[in-house]
Amino acid sequence: MADRYDLPLVNSVLHSTDFSKAGQQAFAHALAIALIRKTSLTILQAGGNRSKSWDSFPSVRRTLERWGMLEVGSPRSAVFDQLAVRVKKVISKEKNPLAACLGYLEDHEIDLVVLATGGRRGLRRRLKSSTAENIAQRSQTMTMFVPDGGRGFVAAGSGRLTLSRILVPIAHTPSPQPAVQFAARTARVAGGDVGVTLLHVGDAANVPEVHIPDDSVVEWTSEVRQGEAPDEIVAEAERSSANLIVMTTDGRDVLIDALRGSHTERVIRRAPCPVLAVPASWAEEYLSGRPLGDVVSEEGKRETKVLKKTFREAAQSLHPDRAADEDDRARLTDLMARANRAYEKGDRVEIERIRRERERG
Repeated sequence: MADRYDLPLVNSVLHSTDFSKAGQQAFAHALAIALIRKTSLTILQAGGNRSKSWDSFPSVRRTLERWGMLEVGSPRSAVFDQLAVRVKKVISKEKNPLAACLGYLEDHEIDLVVLATGGRRGLRRRLKSSTAENIAQRSQTMTMFVPDGGRGFVAAGSGRLTLSRILVPIAHTPSPQPAVQFAARTARVAGGDVGVTLLHVGDAANVPEVHIPDDSVVEWTSEVRQGEAPDEIVAEAERSSANLIVMTTDGRDVLIDALRGSHTERVIRRAPCPVLAVPASWAEEYLSGRPLGDVVSEEGKRETKVLKKTFREAAQSLHPDRAADEDDRARLTDLMARANRAYEKGDRVEIERIRRERERG
C-alpha cells in the first residue's frame, strides 16, 4: 500500500538570526536543508539597521565555497543557477525577534523554521521562555531547534551530513504519527542507513500504536523507559548518540507552569542534538494533502490574523528586554506571560487590556 504521507518534506525554510556565534550551527542546518530540498531559504534579522546590518548576514556563497559546493569567487547568481537554492535576506523593522518572526510568518508561507537555542538551566532563566520556543509556540509552524555546541547532523565547517540515528518519543497525546512520518521522510531524504528509535516513557502494556512506513532504508527499533518523560528522552538521545529528536506537539505546550514547562520545551532546553517540533494540527493537514487553509473559514482566517497582529503589537511593548530596571523587567515578564496565556485562549480583548495596562505604567 502506498504511503499516504509520501509528500515533499520541506519547500521553504526560514532562519531567524541575531548574528551571534551561537547561531552559526543553526544557519548551517538551515542552509543544508535548503540545499537537500533545492528550495528557498529566507534569513531574517530583527531590529536591524539596513545600512549597518546588511554585511553582517551569514554569507551563503562563502559557506558554500567552503563546503566545496561552489568554486571560490562564484557570482551571487551561482547559488540558484547551480544549486537551485533561492536565498532571501530580510531585515525586519520589528525590534522584538518574536514579533519579527511572527510578522513574517503571517505574510509568507513557510514550511520549516530553523532557530538557534541554548540551554535554559537555572531558576531565573527557567522563569522566562526563550525567544526560540516562543516563536514555535505562537507560529504553529514546524520548527527545528539547533543547540549551540550540540551534536548536530550538519558540520558547520564542511557541510558534511551525518544522520545515523533519529529519536521519536511516542505518547497517546498528542498523536505521535506526524513525528513518525516526518522522521521516516527525513531518513529517506538523508539517504544511507538511518535508524529510528521509538521511545515510550511509561507502562510497557500501554505503548501507543503507530503506523510504521514501509521503507527498507530505515531501521526501526523500540524502547520503553520508566521515569520523567523529558529526562528519559534526553538520556536516550545521549545513550544512542541521536543526531535528531522529532516530537509532535499539540500546540498548547506553553509555559503555564513556568518552573517546569511542557515536555517539548524541557527537552529542547536540554537536548544534546537538534529537536524538530511538529505541531499535530498543522502536520495532519499538511500530511493529508489538503491545502492548509481549506479547513478554516474565511471569518476564522480574519479573526486569526487580527489576533496575531494584536499579539505582535503587544509583544513589542511587553518584551522584558525593554525594561528600564530589574523591577520593570519582573513586571514585564509577568505581563508577557499573561499575554501568552490570552493568545493561547484566542482572547484578543485581554491582550489589548494587558497592553493598555503597560502603557498606563
